[in-house]
Amino acid sequence: MPQTWDDLLALAKKGLVAIPGIPQDTLMSFYMVCCTLGEDVAVSKDYFISDKVGMKALEMLRELGQYIAPECYDMNPIKVYEAMTLTDKYAYSPFAYGYTNYSRKGYARKPLKYHDTVAINNNKLITTLGGTGLAVSAQCKHTDIAVKFAEFSASPEVQKTIFFDNGGQPGHRQAWLDTHTNFNSMDCLKDTLPVLDRAFLRPRYHGHMFFQDNAGAPIREFMKNGGDAKAVLDKLNTLYQESLKKSITDKH
Repeated sequence: MPQTWDDLLALAKKGLVAIPGIPQDTLMSFYMVCCTLGEDVAVSKDYFISDKVGMKALEMLRELGQYIAPECYDMNPIKVYEAMTLTDKYAYSPFAYGYTNYSRKGYARKPLKYHDTVAINNNKLITTLGGTGLAVSAQCKHTDIAVKFAEFSASPEVQKTIFFDNGGQPGHRQAWLDTHTNFNSMDCLKDTLPVLDRAFLRPRYHGHMFFQDNAGAPIREFMKNGGDAKAVLDKLNTLYQESLKKSITDKH
């Protein structure tokens, strides 16, 4: 099992590594490498990431990207896992959103074993935390019932039992530490919890969705085909400034 970024590169050179390479995921990978190198993205109002860290992150991703099969650049995490379980072409995926289904008996041809990430300079990767939420619409005509259902669904006992048992991926921490859920998912939750605990929370300023929708493509292209890293970084910073202006405009 690879433990470092160099180990990952060595395995990728053998053609055994698959990554989700669509723009959304390559952007999250860029966030991840920047954070692991010691600088969070979207902190300054002047630039998205400093030239020093941004250039280093892009160069590291490109070094990995040249050993990734072209088909991976059209895959999201689920397509990566399908390729890993339906074929024997890929042995390892270093970063992608996790789905306990692939570690459950009978779900796939071959189950996947989830674990912690590799390290850069002795620091485990600081991945990007997103997530799907449960909310009650402001237009709801039966708010009291909806809130009770949300409370029921999110309760520790339900998360650990019927929610998980019917294919749900629990959000409650108690479910991630529970013996039942981990026994039935090859310790998927317990073994990946450290990754979530140290994760970087995806930026949530008002204009970030504009940036997210447009910034992944140039990173994907650079990872896949190479090019001018400084030009890519300049593009990201331009998009970032546009996203900040969009935030101000939309609020008015």
